[in-house]
Amino acid sequence: EYDNWGMNVNMHKTEYPRIGKEQEDPDLQLRHLKRCEEYKYLGSIISNIGTSENDTKQIVQQGRKCIRILNSLLWSNQITIATKSTIYRAIVKPILTYESECWQMSVKRRVDAVEMDFLRRSCRVSKIERIPNEVIRRRTKRTDTTTERIETRQLIWYGHVRKMENDRWPKTVINY
Repeated sequence: EYDNWGMNVNMHKTEYPRIGKEQEDPDLQLRHLKRCEEYKYLGSIISNIGTSENDTKQIVQQGRKCIRILNSLLWSNQITIATKSTIYRAIVKPILTYESECWQMSVKRRVDAVEMDFLRRSCRVSKIERIPNEVIRRRTKRTDTTTERIETRQLIWYGHVRKMENDRWPKTVINY
């Protein structure tokens, strides 16, 4: 089918996940392809295990990576805390909250830790100084946490799903 549209598929790079029973469809001709346990699709890790643990770990790692890249900017005393907060809302927060509507909240502590890491660097305070998180939040004028925002988004998504028709997949899965 790809050939009909003038597209090429590299069969050496192509992988497929096998989910469920070990039966193989002869029409698909998958015997030449390599099987994988998980793959990344639209930024999410799809796994045959069925858990989002790897997905959320990767998102937290990307948030930490972003903070490392911004490190010199965050420790700078020439940039105001208000500007650093804007950077957080524009760059780091979207990374940390990507697809968070569907997360299990077991990742909550990790997200809080990444957020506090950013805020401490913004205030130019090291963890060694042992200043409580509440003091750092007051200095940065943060009233809500990222995990509170995630919980709000989850409740909004839940409300959308409850209003869906009964034959829609998201509602079927939640009611399961």
